[in-house]
Amino acid sequence: MSVRTGGTQIRRIRPASHLRGSSATTSTDRALLPLAYRRGGVSWWLLPTTADVGIRAFSADAAGALAEAALGLQAVQAPGSTLADLSDPMVSMAEWEVEVPNGDLERGLVRWLEEVLYKGGSEGQWLVDASISIADGVIRARVSWTDSKNVDLVIEVKAITLHELVLREVTLGEVVVGVEPEIPSFEGPGWMAQVILDV
Repeated sequence: MSVRTGGTQIRRIRPASHLRGSSATTSTDRALLPLAYRRGGVSWWLLPTTADVGIRAFSADAAGALAEAALGLQAVQAPGSTLADLSDPMVSMAEWEVEVPNGDLERGLVRWLEEVLYKGGSEGQWLVDASISIADGVIRARVSWTDSKNVDLVIEVKAITLHELVLREVTLGEVVVGVEPEIPSFEGPGWMAQVILDV
């Protein structure tokens, strides 16, 4: 199976087995987590780390990479929390805004994911989809959300870390080497987001 973005074909690698491991900070079996989630021709994958959970996302543009990273975050916390999986698909719409400090998109990625965590945990607004734009130092997201009570939380993400943080453009013909066997290589043009979650 492959994905095509920006005219470039991305080979999709299927892992031979599920990622399994134990963590000093959680007793959750990582085999319960989805290895890949596909939406609209772009994807995110779990990034193997020793104790925490990482996400690598690809998209045609920076806004799409932010959206994919957020969907990856939600699926790590609550596998089966997509619109199609919810038992009560009652969804509300809202607009969320996050400032991008000094135009630093990597820090903007962290702030955006922190906002998604905050909204889901403190305000009961569980993100299920987002359409994002970035302009004038602000990330603006038109989001679909459901009540957090409709979601079965499996892993609690405590924080979004700066460790191995990446949000960058991948130029035409440039290859971002995958992490075998879970994450395929990605050939530009497009954008890549990578973040490690403290669980």
